[in-house]
Amino acid sequence: MLFGTVRGVPRDAGVTTQQAHPIAGAADRFRPDVEGLRAVAVVLVLLYHAGVPGVSGGFIGVDVFFVISGFLITGLLLRELRATGTVSLPRFYARRARRLLPAAMVALAATMIVSAIVLPPLIVPDVAGDVASSALYVGNIHFAVQATDYLQADAAPSPVLHFWSLGVEEQFYLFWPALLLLAAGLGRIGRTVERRIGVIVLGVLAGSLVLSVWLTDVNQPWAFFSLPTRAWELSLGALLAVGAARLARMPTGIATLAVSIGLGLIVVGALRIDTATPFPGTAALLPVVGAALVVAGGLAPAGTSPGRLLAAGPMRWLGRISYSLYLWHWPIIVLPAAALDTELPLAVRIGLALLAIPIAAASQRWIEEPIRHGRLTRVPSRSALAVAGGLSLAVAVGSLALGAAAGVPAPDIVAGGGSSIADASSAPGGSGSAEASPEPDQSRVPGGSEDASPSPRDTAPSPSPAVVAIGGPLPADLAPPLAQARDDMPVIYTDGCHLAALDTTSPRCAYGDAGSTTEVVLFGDSHAAQWFPALERIATERGWRLTSLTKSACPSADVTVWSGSLRREYRECDTWREAMVERIVASRPALVVLANSRVATLIVDGQRVEAGDVPDT
Repeated sequence: MLFGTVRGVPRDAGVTTQQAHPIAGAADRFRPDVEGLRAVAVVLVLLYHAGVPGVSGGFIGVDVFFVISGFLITGLLLRELRATGTVSLPRFYARRARRLLPAAMVALAATMIVSAIVLPPLIVPDVAGDVASSALYVGNIHFAVQATDYLQADAAPSPVLHFWSLGVEEQFYLFWPALLLLAAGLGRIGRTVERRIGVIVLGVLAGSLVLSVWLTDVNQPWAFFSLPTRAWELSLGALLAVGAARLARMPTGIATLAVSIGLGLIVVGALRIDTATPFPGTAALLPVVGAALVVAGGLAPAGTSPGRLLAAGPMRWLGRISYSLYLWHWPIIVLPAAALDTELPLAVRIGLALLAIPIAAASQRWIEEPIRHGRLTRVPSRSALAVAGGLSLAVAVGSLALGAAAGVPAPDIVAGGGSSIADASSAPGGSGSAEASPEPDQSRVPGGSEDASPSPRDTAPSPSPAVVAIGGPLPADLAPPLAQARDDMPVIYTDGCHLAALDTTSPRCAYGDAGSTTEVVLFGDSHAAQWFPALERIATERGWRLTSLTKSACPSADVTVWSGSLRREYRECDTWREAMVERIVASRPALVVLANSRVATLIVDGQRVEAGDVPDT
């Protein structure tokens, strides 16, 4: 788990260290250095989210957490297998629910309530959907869909975007115990079975890593958010648990070198990886291998010098509250900026990050610990799971209900006049209009929207000069209603005639008088698509055949551009444009209407060229 039990055996595991297999002792002992490594990970995330200069890759703290999680959770499962020959799935899931769910649900509920108070009414339903998906631990899938949805790609990050990593982990837990049980064959574990488990874990690791590297180049948002492309990071930690006894035999000098190199790799990743780095891909090897070396080196019984630094009291304390700190820090940084409608100064952002520490400590002391180690540990596992499921469902449904109630603007609401946490006018590349905004150069991906985790740059919306308060109440007969205006798109967005990022072939789309010999072609990106309703009306009135050839973020001009959503050269655009030009030449239309965004990131000689940049000559 992301912030799993560091001690060898939790109180309710039903297994004691005396019952453990003789070769397992190295993995069973308390690991204060791992607790300190958790502190390193969460501090990197805090520094990055606070926008501290120099920590451009602080988001890799999540990758460090993944390795720790795979190590701890697999060690726990192996101990139960050794002691009992099986794993009680109800007890396993009940322990996870007691450990993770209470603090997470409180944080989600609090974030939803505050969002309903400080955010514009039209934005609250979006946050409610984010909270609901996070409460049901499918937030990573939800955010991946948003990141690849062109119409949502320029929205600023959600105040619960960081919950994507918990979704990855909970999905991992669904299949991981069953996979180990399958490998063990439900028999008492021994060296042969451990070897079999190791082979299976290695297979998962290799397959996931290959998929991650490939998908990072093909569709970066899904590579970033999905479990299949992240499982290798957890699997590497799991492999350390399987081989813990052998790793514990390494000489102290080699262990010290491993921990030192591992910490160095993590630091290098935090300082050198940045928002332009395709991630995860091969770049994730830096923090993941680094974390694995730290965990492996710490298995040496004599300990190491850097390991003792990690095990220092302050580091252990931060590691102990790291789960709650991770939950609370992001909305604490994001929501004040949204409420004030301005970008917060660096000192204020750092202050908010520091404020999250005592709040996290209180959460750990009064929410996590009593439920994790209190009387609830005696509740039957199936009952605990039923309560946990009910709590998650209640938070999800309650958030959606609150979002629906808050999302209905009052009749006297004043239109215009500001931006919000998800306002296109404040998002990178946005212009304040869903129909007339430039092609977004960024997506809402942590790690892929010029980001690898929610970025403070995108959380503090600034007023747009294009947004002006019109003053006065909304018209009673406004059509469509304001709450539905953003989704009121031309028909070509729903009938398949406007292409998304990965599509390369436009169907034969004819509007107006489909049998007319006078053809007019609409050709370009979404800025061309916004002209479709007007052209369709004219074509119908004048008896023209209107052919629509439009594709998101793909200009009709013969230039290669960078895709902000895919985080790479927009190859699909070049393929589509070439084919459509051939189609237009062959059809010899009476008129071709071109429209494109003037904002694009070009690819010149294989390099990205931002607006205003002068390419090297």
